[in-house]
Amino acid sequence: MAGRRTFLIGGALLAGGCFDRPYYEQNERQKKFLAELKELSKPALASNNPLQIEEAAKKSLALADGIAAFKEWQGVLKQIDGNAQNVAVTIEIGPQVSLYAFNDWTLAMAGSLAGLFSTRSRESPPPGLSDGTIAALKTFRLGERVTLDGRMGAIAGSGLFDLSRLIGKSDADNRQFLQAPRFVARIEALTVAKKS
Repeated sequence: MAGRRTFLIGGALLAGGCFDRPYYEQNERQKKFLAELKELSKPALASNNPLQIEEAAKKSLALADGIAAFKEWQGVLKQIDGNAQNVAVTIEIGPQVSLYAFNDWTLAMAGSLAGLFSTRSRESPPPGLSDGTIAALKTFRLGERVTLDGRMGAIAGSGLFDLSRLIGKSDADNRQFLQAPRFVARIEALTVAKKS
């Protein structure tokens, strides 16, 4: 009788664990973005055609630009570089897909200078990490699950950063981007992810 009860309880726990959704599938908009990225990159990489790979890389960046603001996305804090004034973070938001946010005033100046020659607003883009996010980063450990709010590409110099990834890049660079895309983002809020 005790063996049967153990089997039933163990089986229920095992089955419950099998149906647990990965963190990156808990937000429907994030899940859709990741699925669309995969839909773009998989056939292009399988084709082994440099033109298709380049086109898929451009479409991936356009897809990220179309996201604009995001809320309550789930991620894993992978890397923190720099100091409180000039910090950069990498947050994995899906299998081999990450967001990169930074506060680098050199790039901010470059972004402002580039704005003088474009039809975009002359207003300087904001830094990539809000003051609240920087304060929160001081309490986290690498590898910790986080919930984040922000905006794709709305960061100082982000246009230059993203375009430099594609303009004049080789097939190998575009292929590497499709295999492990890293998008520039502004992180406005960062909290520890709640256990679901």
